[in-house]
Amino acid sequence: MATITTTVEVAFDGSTFVDISDRTERVKIRYGRKQILDEFSAGTASVVIDNRDNFLTPGHSDSTYGNSQLINREVRVSAQVTGGSDSYPTYLWRGFISDVDYKAGHGTSTVTIRTVDGFSKLAKASLLNESFAQAFTGVRIAEILDLSDVAYPNGTSPKDRAIDLGAIEAVATSTNVTDNALNYIKSLSRTENGRFLVNHAGTPSATNFGGILTFYEVNSATDPGITVSDATTLPSGAVEALKLDLEWGSEQLYNSYEFTAADDSVQTGTVTTSIAKYGDRVIKRSTLSDATSTDEAGTYFIYLNAEPALRASSLTIDIDSAETAAAENALHLHVMSALSLSYLPPGSSETLSGGYIIEGVDLNITVRDSAINSSRIRGTYSTSAADTGYFTLDDLVLGALPVTLAPSWVDTNSFRLDDPDRGAIPVNLG
Repeated sequence: MATITTTVEVAFDGSTFVDISDRTERVKIRYGRKQILDEFSAGTASVVIDNRDNFLTPGHSDSTYGNSQLINREVRVSAQVTGGSDSYPTYLWRGFISDVDYKAGHGTSTVTIRTVDGFSKLAKASLLNESFAQAFTGVRIAEILDLSDVAYPNGTSPKDRAIDLGAIEAVATSTNVTDNALNYIKSLSRTENGRFLVNHAGTPSATNFGGILTFYEVNSATDPGITVSDATTLPSGAVEALKLDLEWGSEQLYNSYEFTAADDSVQTGTVTTSIAKYGDRVIKRSTLSDATSTDEAGTYFIYLNAEPALRASSLTIDIDSAETAAAENALHLHVMSALSLSYLPPGSSETLSGGYIIEGVDLNITVRDSAINSSRIRGTYSTSAADTGYFTLDDLVLGALPVTLAPSWVDTNSFRLDDPDRGAIPVNLG
C-alpha cells in the first residue's frame, strides 16, 4: 500500500500560493468525457475545507482570507508518493475559483471551493469577422488562441498549452468567421477527429502544473500507461481493478455516414452488411475540411463502428492501495493515457483483454491518515478502445480492410504519418 501526500494550494493574493492541505477534508476532480462521441466540456474540481477558525468565511470582514478577492483565483492540487522515483509532484488539477459556498452547523463550519479549468476562458471569448488561410487544424487552433480577443496564455512555467500540428487541413474561410471561440475550435477538433481539452497530471516536471490546454491530432501517440486487472495476484507495476464496467450494444454502432464538408457538399457512405443486420444507423457531422478528407473520415469511421463490440467503458482503482511504483504511475494517468486491461468473467476460462485509451478522469481524494498527511485516492476512468480513431501498429481494422480505406494522409506501409510539412513546422505548436 502506497503512502500518498496530497497538497492543495490557493493563490489568494493572485501570486503567492497558500498551502491549505492541513484543513482540506476532501477533493473531487472531474475532466474529460465519458464516451468517444461526447464533446469535451470544462473540467471542475471542488475542495471542502474545515472552517471552524473563520479562515475562509466568504465576505466576512475578520476572516483570514474570506474578505479578499476569491473569484478567479488559482487553485492547484498535487500529489506525490512517499518513496517514489518522481522528482516533482504530479499536479492532478489546476483551475480557477468560480464559487465559494459556506455551510454552517452547531459549532462547525465548512467551506467548499468550486473551481473550473481554462475552458471557461475560451467559452467567454469570441471571434469577430476573422478570416483564415488554409492550414492544418492545429495551426488554426494556435492562430485562434493568439488572437487579441482570445489571448489564451502560452506560458512555460507553468506550461499553459500544448497544441499538435494536426493531420487534416482546414480549408481557407470563404466568409469571415463570427463565432464563440470554443465552439469554433471544437469544430476544428471534430474535423481532425482529435481531442481538445484542458488536461492535467501526465509526466511530472518543473513546468507541468496541470491545467494544460491540449489538442491531440488524430494519430497522436498515447502516453505510457499501466496494466489494470481483476486478478488478486498482479505482476510488478500492475494495479488491481476495484470495479470494471463493460458495455455491449448499440451505443457506438454506426453503419452509415452523412458528413458535410466545408464547401457544403454532403459526403455519404454505408456498410451494407451491417445495415442488413441492424438497420440504417447514421452519423452526421460537419467538418471544416475539403470533400476528399471529409469523405475519407466518414468511410473510416463507419468501418470502425459497423459492428457492436464488448468494450470496457470505465474502470475504478484505489490508487493508494497499489504498490509504490504502480501508484506513482496511476497518478500520472490523464486523458489519452494508455491502459492494458484484462478481466476473467466469473465461470469463464477465457480472459478478456485489450488496449484502451482514457477519455475521462474522475478523482475522489479523502484523508487516510491525518497524522502523516496521507490521502486515499480513488480514480474512475472512462475509456475507449485504443484503435477507435487511431492508426497504430497491429490495428485490427487496418489489418483486415483493404489499405484503400485508409485516409490518404496515412502511410499504410508503416502506419505512421508521413507529412512533409513536419520537417519545417514544429509538431507541437504550444
